Amino acid sequence: MKPGLRNTAGIKNFTGYSFKATWRALYRLPVTHFPLILPGAHPLASFFILRRLKGLGFSNGRVVTSENGLVVYAHR
Repeated sequence: MKPGLRNTAGIKNFTGYSFKATWRALYRLPVTHFPLILPGAHPLASFFILRRLKGLGFSNGRVVTSENGLVVYAHR
């Protein structure tokens, strides 16, 4: 019997960031209230989050990196 692939999508890797949390931040970004806290998301996602917010009509957007993840600020 061959060992199967392990599902590590929700587990933080050695860098401390979760792939699943980063994916959710990029493709399922809730824009109902701000500041928005995205725990476990990788800081590289901030560029794409800001582009998405700008495309949705938000202004004065910024993303701050904290120990736990990303904090997103924006105004409509």
